Amino acid sequence: MKTVFIGINGYDFPYTRVRCFHFAEELQKLGMETEVLSYRDHLAPQYSGIEMLNLGDREKLRLNFKAFLKLFKSRKSVFYVQKIHYHSAAPFLMSRIAGTKFILDYDDWDIDRSPLFRRNFLNQIFFKGKDAEEITKTIAKSAAACIASSRYLEKFLLQCNEKTFYIPTGVKLEKFRRSSPRSSDSINFVWTGLVWGEVIYNNVIFLIECFSVLNQKYKNICLKIIGQGNWFPKIKDTVERLYKNCRIEFINWVDPDKIPEVLSGCHIGLLPLIPDKANEIWMISKSPTKLFEYMAMELATVSSHFGEASNIIQEGVDGFLGRNKEDFIKEMEILVKDNILREQMGKNARKKIEEQFSIPVLAKKLYSIIKDIGDFN
Repeated sequence: MKTVFIGINGYDFPYTRVRCFHFAEELQKLGMETEVLSYRDHLAPQYSGIEMLNLGDREKLRLNFKAFLKLFKSRKSVFYVQKIHYHSAAPFLMSRIAGTKFILDYDDWDIDRSPLFRRNFLNQIFFKGKDAEEITKTIAKSAAACIASSRYLEKFLLQCNEKTFYIPTGVKLEKFRRSSPRSSDSINFVWTGLVWGEVIYNNVIFLIECFSVLNQKYKNICLKIIGQGNWFPKIKDTVERLYKNCRIEFINWVDPDKIPEVLSGCHIGLLPLIPDKANEIWMISKSPTKLFEYMAMELATVSSHFGEASNIIQEGVDGFLGRNKEDFIKEMEILVKDNILREQMGKNARKKIEEQFSIPVLAKKLYSIIKDIGDFN
């Protein structure tokens, strides 16, 4: 018996890359047969990742039909369904027809914005419900197990399924490993991410404001912003207008497998999580992939004392947690001034990743869960 990982998006999106491709690869090393079905990479490579989330119902049906034909050949496997979006229609239908066992994996609070079918009758046919939260609970109850990437999501899914387990979105140690010494000429801060909306724009501007205060005092510091998305050009425009004299470097989209090369030249990773009302639950439940990547690369970090980061960082030992702008500025300055603390914090962070949040460690836990569900003899 094998495990088939099913994701809506492609390798360049972290929820599919880590929780489908990387988990599947690591389980193979443990002796389990696995396969990945990415709706974008394998069924619709002509679309961008954002377009995959905004397709019309006819195209969603076409992709699910193609997926169903593929999954029918693997109907005696265990399906690992990453999120409840329209792509979960085919595996859920297969479970109802053929009795295929499936695991539901959730890494973000997408329930209030889940791209299901636009027509309610299609959701009723495929998911036995109309409301996204109702559908999520129905499928969670039907799952052989649920996997949550954050404590908030774990608590939510436990209401539906007692076989709910916490497995965060970790990092591959062999990829995210410092390979060269950092330059001593400049202390580089870094933020990476997709600037998809106003709330992310505001978070990056928050960092720029903090950095601008320090840059007036310390000329040997630089802020690298690595990103893409609809709001990314607006950040560049804002910096050009208001922060022209700050040492801020923009780097456009970087291949996920090339990110370690960029992070190798950085010293301090930044992760603000300042929600607006519409995105508070999304942020509090999000598994901080970029934080794990910073830590694996031995970067000292300053993160918001909010959400999952608070469950990961030991304050002052393997990172800093800030509650407001004053905290961020103070902690960023400490790391600029104290080279020894900065280096030691980075080493402590790497050690924590190795012991608790690396893909091999997480895959062993997932292996045990799947073995208990399916007949792998």
